[in-house]
Amino acid sequence: MSFADMTALALGRAFEEGKADPREVAEDFLERAALNDPDKRIYVRLLERRARAEAEAAAGRAERGLRRHALDGVPLSWKDLFDVANEATAGGSFALKTRVPAHDAEVLARATRGGAVCLGKTTMTELAFSGLGINPKFGTPANPHDGKIERVPGGSSAGAGVSVASGLAAGAIGTDTGGSVRIPAAWNGLVGLKTTAGLLPLSGTVPLSPSFDTVGPLAKDVQDASALLALLEGRQARPAVAADLNRLSLWLPGGVGWSEVEPQIASALDTAIRRLVRAGVKIVEHALPELDEIHALAWNPKASRLVAEAYAQWGEVLRENEKLIYRPVFERVMAGEKLMAGDLLRADLSRRDITARYLAATAGVDAVLMPSVAIAPPPIADLEPGGDAYGRANRMALRNTTIGNQLGLTAISLPCGQDDNGLPIGLMLQSAPYTEQRLLSIGLAVERALH
Repeated sequence: MSFADMTALALGRAFEEGKADPREVAEDFLERAALNDPDKRIYVRLLERRARAEAEAAAGRAERGLRRHALDGVPLSWKDLFDVANEATAGGSFALKTRVPAHDAEVLARATRGGAVCLGKTTMTELAFSGLGINPKFGTPANPHDGKIERVPGGSSAGAGVSVASGLAAGAIGTDTGGSVRIPAAWNGLVGLKTTAGLLPLSGTVPLSPSFDTVGPLAKDVQDASALLALLEGRQARPAVAADLNRLSLWLPGGVGWSEVEPQIASALDTAIRRLVRAGVKIVEHALPELDEIHALAWNPKASRLVAEAYAQWGEVLRENEKLIYRPVFERVMAGEKLMAGDLLRADLSRRDITARYLAATAGVDAVLMPSVAIAPPPIADLEPGGDAYGRANRMALRNTTIGNQLGLTAISLPCGQDDNGLPIGLMLQSAPYTEQRLLSIGLAVERALH
């Protein structure tokens, strides 16, 4: 088995047992990234000097029996909105290309203290404002699961997802404001964890909407996602323990999350649910109207807090650099100029009310189950020009995942099959705020039942 095929935890164990050297592994990943990503559509920038120095230090600790973490020495990729000291961090935008922070983002600093190796910074949707992953300025990485048609990778953590799916990183760190970890995870056959807002610090990250921005890992399996979360929290990794499927209840709500789902995705989810039932899981099929209510609120063009905060952050910068900005992103951000404070405050009150009712309604189940994304990844060429096709695809990509951000939940996307074109399909579980450990246990049990 090549290093690229190993999970992050398996690499860590190989270092612990002296069966692999962090220096050799880092060099292998760097060489293959340079070879397989010559036009830098996956990595904005490889950080060879830093990666080699960190791998050297990790090798020394391993030799002395002083490894700091289960992922000490493991090479990771970082989305290009996490500050890296003395390296340009542009958030995927030419308007910020001269932005060079003096310090690492706090989550990167924690990972570094844990011994992880920073391979480089990955491409992303401009300012993280799209679920498709298209960025004509910096480059759009093609989804690696279709060798004939270049399809979108999912965004905004586009390069993050492709770096892991292509074997160019053992794990990736992204952010999720409306689905930007879970969408690329679903479309790349990975596990993606959206953490509760506030669980992980945002200091040293390029913001989009501080009310909804979250940091989260993209990984090859649930155990890796659990270990990566521990690394980002600055604590030791404890193996996730699978939940008892015979004591598990999942809510199948119907409604907006299941409307207009492509047939092959619906079929894959149906097969997965049948397997879970056979394994002992109780499925609660009942309407959950709060999902439809929060969806309508999130996409109300007159009352979007996300758009308002994006405009407050970047409106002036975009206006001064209009020719440098990808048009669909420019238009979405600048829509915030017309929003009224009263409408936003009323929306905030409605969101709190819907959230309280949702949490009360779902208190008796372990998680709510939906497709991660309702559509398969479309061809890049069909959407890059923008327009109606881009808008519809972006909305459909983000529709289900955005619900969890708006309700302040934690959520996980798990692979649950492929369509006839070999494109991965994701199953999403979402649960109450700050229940990440329980959700990872559920995710591990579901992962095992489906594979």
